[in-house]
Amino acid sequence: MALPLARSARLIAIAAVLSGLGSGPVGAQQTEAAANEPARIQVRIENRKVVGDQVIRLTQGQLVEIIWTTDEAAELHMHGYDIRVEISPDASVAMPITAHATGRFAVTSHGFGGEHGHGHETLAYIEVHPK
Repeated sequence: MALPLARSARLIAIAAVLSGLGSGPVGAQQTEAAANEPARIQVRIENRKVVGDQVIRLTQGQLVEIIWTTDEAAELHMHGYDIRVEISPDASVAMPITAHATGRFAVTSHGFGGEHGHGHETLAYIEVHPK
């Protein structure tokens, strides 16, 4: 059974912290290094819709890479942060985010299947909550 994206991200973060505990200074360095690495969240688009949870919850200051996969080429746009990525069925694409501004931001498609347009079909929301 697939875990919701927010829960998956929390489990990954907890595992990263726990893996460095109890091993002295080296463990402390590993934990600090893991804290500086962006969390990776997998999101799949099928039939022009996000599979699973359509809300990704972040905390202000968090570093994240949303890894997008799709069954059809598309241009994605995260409004508010003005981040754009082009995805294709051939490979996954990372959308790096440093969650500085708080709020709820739509991720929309600006065209599927090579049809570039400005139809703002909302695929998901990214919520950035204050620290």
